[in-house]
Amino acid sequence: MNAKHSITALTVFEAAQPYVFWLMFSVCAHVFEDADWFSDNLPLIATVWVLATGIIGALYIWLSWNSEFRSLARNAMIIKLAHIPYYLLVFACAALSIILSLKIPFITVAVWAFCFIADATLIVTSGLYELAAVIVGVRYGRLTPVQSVMYGIAGFLFCVDVVTAIILFAQSRRGPVMSVGARAMQPPAAGSYGPGGAYGPRPMGA
Repeated sequence: MNAKHSITALTVFEAAQPYVFWLMFSVCAHVFEDADWFSDNLPLIATVWVLATGIIGALYIWLSWNSEFRSLARNAMIIKLAHIPYYLLVFACAALSIILSLKIPFITVAVWAFCFIADATLIVTSGLYELAAVIVGVRYGRLTPVQSVMYGIAGFLFCVDVVTAIILFAQSRRGPVMSVGARAMQPPAAGSYGPGGAYGPRPMGA
């Protein structure tokens, strides 16, 4: 599998990963409902899942080093938009906990804490994909250093990350941003070497 196919596969995984996790959780909870080990090890299982998705996000950044800015910005936008239903579902669970807390003491605090952790970890992992687009955008002269800092930080902020992902994709469709004393870099041509290869971007007109 080449770098382009790997990037596509990782994009699909990240877009679906919160839903996959809860599907896995629901199936395992049903299958092992009488087994104490599943409930006892649930924090460990969730931690391993978060670490794995973080490592996969870092791998995505490495693989995307020679990719096109526009395609990476599109991937980041797709991921952020795909996660909106998940966030709405988590919000609904948090709101429901307020009703249940009238009958079950302290359930609101527990549910809200769990929802916050779930949202925060997903924002971090999905933010890595937007960060990959920002890095490549700067590398090819499509973003200024100031823009890269703004987009890089905004990609890890709740709600703001979705808006900036859309704006980043819109900007990726425009021409390169030329900095004073700098020349834009050409994106790699089709068939260029992937990560670890000998490919190196060259200035336009070189």
